Order: sequence, then structure tokens, then C-alpha cells
Amino acid sequence: MPTRRSLLAAAGALAMTGAARDPLDDLLAGAGDPQAAVPALAGTAFRGAPKPLAATVARGLADVASGRAMTESSPARIASISKLVTALGFMTLVEAGKVGLDDDVSDILGWSLRHPRFPQAAITPRRLMSHTSGLRNGPSYPVAFGRPLSAALTPGGVQWDGGAWFGPAEEAPGDWFAYADVNYAVVAQLIERLSGQRFDHFMAGRVLGPLGLEGGFNWSGVSQAVRDQRAVLYRKAPSDDGPWDAAGPWVAQLDQALPPAPQAAVRVAPEAAGRSLDSYVPGENGFVFAPQGGLRASINDLNTIGRLLVRRGAPILKPETFQAMTSPAWRFDPARPNGEGYGGLIRAYGLGVQTLTGTQGYDNPFDGCEGWIGHAGDAYGLTSGLWVAPNTRRGLAYLLTGQAGPLKRNKGRSKLTRQEEALAAWLARA
Repeated sequence: MPTRRSLLAAAGALAMTGAARDPLDDLLAGAGDPQAAVPALAGTAFRGAPKPLAATVARGLADVASGRAMTESSPARIASISKLVTALGFMTLVEAGKVGLDDDVSDILGWSLRHPRFPQAAITPRRLMSHTSGLRNGPSYPVAFGRPLSAALTPGGVQWDGGAWFGPAEEAPGDWFAYADVNYAVVAQLIERLSGQRFDHFMAGRVLGPLGLEGGFNWSGVSQAVRDQRAVLYRKAPSDDGPWDAAGPWVAQLDQALPPAPQAAVRVAPEAAGRSLDSYVPGENGFVFAPQGGLRASINDLNTIGRLLVRRGAPILKPETFQAMTSPAWRFDPARPNGEGYGGLIRAYGLGVQTLTGTQGYDNPFDGCEGWIGHAGDAYGLTSGLWVAPNTRRGLAYLLTGQAGPLKRNKGRSKLTRQEEALAAWLARA
């Protein structure tokens, strides 16, 4: 692997010459707009052979309360990039012949998973991973530890919510794209049923460990030394619903406090208070370890995952398996709208992998992005992205750990935020 060179050093050299103001400092401060400020950022840009380059940067405060600086090794909850990593794990089972992408998942789950308005339509791994299964996040989302996933997805379950975990009759499974975290809870449950292992342990053995990553899902197995470097997530509001005060203090949203290593941090249902996670039975509830968004990873870790993508899955997957995972299983059809596409950000989607089409005003966060693959993420104030161009072996990734104003007020030229666009464009030029 090529030696990393710090963009921080390059920016410092630039500042010494007086040639330009540091754009990353401007980005942290919001470039004069308090609502656009962020507490910390990290980014990486890399190229493959024949001209390898690895460039990383980290700025701001990983923990505002203690004044601890953000570093290239600071893990954060990377949000929906987690889905891409979960898909890598599932595809190892596909490659091993343990499951087919078009199998009926009811046969694996041990209970019937059917859309109540389309009971004859099989829900398959392909449909789950491409968000074309017909599932939605119900009002009582998520299902916490201590309850089975079937409590939300089978009639009569305590979280059935009147069938609100499924889309309406005009949105048929296999045809309509609707982004929903619950799809990946089912994928995680399939992993557990097929492997006999807890999802977090399976992912550590099949993906995270082989790649040398130090993070884990919901902090599972992560060392205390790595936890102590964590990036806390912030908003200048108590929650996404506000009230927002851009002039006020940063309010911690997640990971200010953690259980000691190597314990995981999970949501617990009221009736399970006091129950040990050691009692969890694989195949009970795929939401427990947050396969949809709960991976903690640093920008160095995202660099490693990105390099796997430019190597077309090696050493985790064979090229043909990687091709099946990354080829779009769904594309937005403007002549016959066939999905909401996360507000228009997603125009083409494979199995846990988004393909940027470069459509103006939608998924064009930086120049020349058409055909790049990866995933975006936002949750608890964090925004993140991992994007690579396998044909040219280029890639970039970024983390911004908080928002001073609502995301809708910070939109840029695409459906991503202007902060993400600024950092991604800067990295793309590195």
C-alpha cells in the first residue's frame, strides 16, 4: 500500500507562502455562514497504479467538550455507508453458494415475510439490497434488542403498526425503489440464519478483520484505545427536529459516552431491561447491531474500503461477484417515475451500492462524478460519502461530524449538502 501524505502539510505549506487561504478552515467555519459550520471533518483521496497517491486530512474537534482533536484514526458512525459494507459480507455467502440473490427469504428466516398487498410476490435478497422489496421504515422503527424482527414484519406483532412497514398498493415489489433501513435489518438476519453467527461477529470475521479495520458495528469488539479516539456527532439543536440555534453550542447527538470495550452499544426494548447481550440468539433481530448505519469507522478505514472497491472486491470477493453487487439493479425512469430515490439523490442503485449518474441538481456532487460508485450517509448530524471510479482506480471519502442548521438549508448544487460538495470537490482535485 502506498505511503500516505497529509493534505494538512500541503495546506500548511500553501499558507506559509501566502498563496491562498486554507479552504478547509473556511469549510469548518461555514465560510461566513454560521449555519454552514461543522465541528470536525476528515477526508481521503487516493489513486491506484501506475501513479498511486493516498492523501488524508482531519480538522476540527472530535470531542468539543474535551477539546480533543479530530484525527485520521477517529472512528465515527458512518451512517449508510454501512449498508455497502453489510452487502460485502452478504455477498461472501452468495459467492460460497449458501444463498441465491433471487431466493425467497421466508425459507431462510423461518417465518413468512410477505408484503400484505402483494402476498404472491417473493421478497428476495436482491430486492432487499436494492431497496425494491416493498418494505418501509414503520412508525415504531427500529426494533430494539429484546424483540424479534418479526414483531414488526408479521401481522399481529407488537410493532406491526397496521402494516405500515410496507408500501402502498401502487408500489409493487421489484419495480419501485424506496430507500428503507429495514431492508438491511432483514439482510443481517439472513446472514445470522445462514452462518449461525451474530451479525457483528460474522462481519468482523469476513470483512473487517481481513481488511485490518479497527472499527465495528455498534462498537462491537472495538478496543478501548480506538474508542478513546472516537468522533462525537453533533447538531446545534437537541435533535433533527430543532429548535436550531447556529449561534449556540454544539449539542452531542451520539457517542459522547460509550460502554467499556469490548461491549456493544445497542437499543434495548423496555421488556428486556437488564437482559445481557450475551443471551442474544443469532437470527433473532437483524436490527440489533445496526447493519444499516451503525458501523464505526475512521477516514483511514474508509480509505481501505475504497481501495477494495477499486480492486473490484479483492480480497473479499471475486470480480464476478463484485460485478453482480455493483451493477445497478434499479434505475430511475423519468418517463415512468419508479421510486422516490431518497429525494432524488439516488438515480441508480445496485446491491448496497449507489452509482452516481451526474444528473444536474440531483446526484452531481462534484465534477466528473458520473459512473462513480459508493454510498452517501447522513444521521445524527453526520454526513458522509465514499465514492470510487473503478475504471480509473480513483476514489475519495469524507466525514463531516455535525450540522449547525437543518440539512435542507444547506443543500448545494446536488441533493447533498454544500459542505459535502465542497470537501468532495476539493478531494477530487487532490
